[in-house]
This record gives sequence, C-alpha cells and structure tokens, in this order.
Amino acid sequence: MKKGKNQIVFLMGLALAMAFILNANLVSAETNSCNPTIKLVSQDPNPAVPNDYVKVVFEITDLGSCEGFSVKLNPEYPFSLDSNDSLIQTIESIPFTQDSRTVWMVSYKLRVDPDAFDGDYNLKLQYKSGSSQSFTFHIENTFNVTIQDSRTDFDAVIQETSGSDVSIAIANIGKYTANSVVVRIPTQDSFIASGTDGQMVGNLESGDYTIVGFTISSKAVMPPQNMSKSRNEIPPTPTVSSDTRLKFDIYYTDDIGERRVVNMELPLSLAGNSSIAGIGSSFNVRESASTSSLSSWYKWIILSVILIGMYILYRKYPERINKTFSKIKDFIKKDKKANSGSNIPDWVKNAKSRGKK
Repeated sequence: MKKGKNQIVFLMGLALAMAFILNANLVSAETNSCNPTIKLVSQDPNPAVPNDYVKVVFEITDLGSCEGFSVKLNPEYPFSLDSNDSLIQTIESIPFTQDSRTVWMVSYKLRVDPDAFDGDYNLKLQYKSGSSQSFTFHIENTFNVTIQDSRTDFDAVIQETSGSDVSIAIANIGKYTANSVVVRIPTQDSFIASGTDGQMVGNLESGDYTIVGFTISSKAVMPPQNMSKSRNEIPPTPTVSSDTRLKFDIYYTDDIGERRVVNMELPLSLAGNSSIAGIGSSFNVRESASTSSLSSWYKWIILSVILIGMYILYRKYPERINKTFSKIKDFIKKDKKANSGSNIPDWVKNAKSRGKK
C-alpha cells in the first residue's frame, strides 16, 4: 500500500517537472519569436500619378530574433511591377546585434495604370520568417497608396490662316490649372516655322483658352539624286509633302510641380506657300545655268551647219553664186537711188527750195 502511494507521488512530481520545463520552453519561444513590425513609410510622388511610376518604401523593424526574413509584393490594379523586377526580396540573416533595434528598408518601383481614378488604393505585402522563396505559409498586410491625376487636357483648332501666318486657339479642357504653358512647333516633314518656333503663354486655368500665332511654310522635299549623272542634266523638281497635319507641342507644369508635354496635331492647308528650306535658291541657279548652256550649244550647232552648207555650195557653183551676189548688189543700189528723194524730210526740201530762190 505504501509502495503504491510512493509511485503516485513520484508520477505527480514527474508531471509537475515536465509541465515546468514545457512552460519555460514556451515562454522562451514566445520571447525569441520572429514577430517584426512593418509600416509603409513613404511613397514618391505623393500622390501617385496615373501612367507614371511611384516608389513605395516599407520599414521592417524588430528583426533581431529572426533567422532570415522574406517579403513578397502582391500588386493589384492599378499597380504593376516591371517584368525585370522581382516581387520577392529576402535577407539570409540579420546583420545586426541582438541588443540593437534591427531595421530593414524594402522598396518597390510600381507602374500606375493610365486609367486610374483619383483615390486611395490597396497595396498588399506578404511576409514570413526565413529566406525561402516559398510563400505557402505567410502573413499579409494591406497598405493604402494615394493616386491623383494632376494632369490636364487640351483641345485646339486652327483659328485663322493669312498667307503664312497661322493662329492656333488652345483651350484647357481638364480640371487642373496648367502653369507656365509654352507652345512649340517641332521639326517635322511637312511644315517649317520661320522666325520663332516657340511662344510663352503663362498660366492657363481650367476652362480658359488662348491664341498663339506662328509663321508657317509648307516644306518641299527634294527627291533623291543620282550622283553619277551628268553635270548638265536638270535636277529633279522638289515636291511638297502629302502630309498636311501641323504638329505642335504644349509644355506645362501640373498641380504637383511635374513638367509635362502634350503632343498635338491639326490639319493645315497652305496653298501656294512653300519653302525648300535652303535648297530652293541653289536648285534654281543650277536649273537656269543648265538651260542657258543647252540653248547656247543649239545656236552654235545651227550656225555651223549654215556656214558649212554655204561653203559647199560656193565650191560647187562659184559662177552662179557670184552672179547672184552681183544681182543682189545692183538691186540694192537701184532701190537706194529710187528712194533717196522720198527719204528727205519735208522741212529739209522746203529749206533747199527757199535757198535757190
């Protein structure tokens, strides 16, 4: 009986000892568990802009008890990551002492969809202990990223054309003010701007419009020339480009200070007004010189043929040629003698008559 009681006491003592040891291990495990704090500390720009990039930075603290750590971004609309960037980032071991506050800064560069509306959007980040690439078991946190479409939009028409003077009316049809607006005519195939190719407008509020003016000419295009051709060959005639759309760019600063550019184009007809942009004058000189040179050669050829023909006739019929020239000479003398009186002016005849009296 006494032996049985001793066994019971022994078993109870063993159970208590095991419970104490297990509890100590649990407390130790809880004290040393990997349980960091994760915060979204910045986004640049703030707010983010559609059809642009935004950089987000996460701060992960209290990593002293972790044997490596991994995070994985889970982007959803309107965010996406470029194909050459990795969604997963890991650290093999914590490069800090156990007594210090360990921090890991994780950043991602995200593209924002061009059709995103203004507002706050969710961005999900998964994380787990260890440096494995597998995320079968993980924890996920959701963070807010703000988007604001600070861009504005424009509409434009050709207001008036007078010769080479072209006026363009530009309206700000967006909901934000366009600051420091500049309109420029870029280099293009169809048209060329004379004098100045840019005009400062200033600030253009939503709903406002302005008119800018430029001197525009249609640009003629020289066809390619064969360099092996003869010097006297007439060069090809320049032609005006078939593209009749005037391209122009609107530069402005948006509400968050970003400098932006909007590319626009409008149909434009400038009949009879063209410029060869430095080629026309030299082309005309070459054409005139070639034509004049060609005419001179024709004259000399014709004159040579006539002289040769006259020489051959004189050698073959010298007597006939001499008689013909004699008859022509006698005829000219008789004609002069017959007309000598009629050629004298009346006032001369009258003066002679008065002198005889």
